[in-house]
Amino acid sequence: MKVTGRLVFIILASFVGATAGAAEFDGSETLMCSFAQVVECDLGAECRNMTNESVDAPDFVKLDFKRKKVVAISAGVESEPDDIDNIIDLANYIVLQGVQGGAEGAADSLAWSVTINHNTGQIVLAAAGENAGFVVFGACTAI
Repeated sequence: MKVTGRLVFIILASFVGATAGAAEFDGSETLMCSFAQVVECDLGAECRNMTNESVDAPDFVKLDFKRKKVVAISAGVESEPDDIDNIIDLANYIVLQGVQGGAEGAADSLAWSVTINHNTGQIVLAAAGENAGFVVFGACTAI
């Protein structure tokens, strides 16, 4: 058990170090992001921690700043790209905004906003739909 725990710690520490040093997360490179924590809030109910699977979140998200596209990846399969409608470069963060399923009159549309820390690649996603909201935390690495 101790050897396995140490090995996992070494692998995670190596990943975090490589991620932080790989690039400045300023929108100049395509990023691959994964989500570690999902919080869901429903109208009239308390917020609760959820799993990625329970809210149908993808395994990974690829952010292509040059093309202004976001691609969800689940079980190795890429979704059709969605548009990134707005990119704002702030002092410490880059902000992305868009709408998923944004067809006029669509009942399952989500408006979303993402912040990515320039130095660490940490990502926070806030998404809102009809009667529900999500806050998702994770990390990105340049690809």
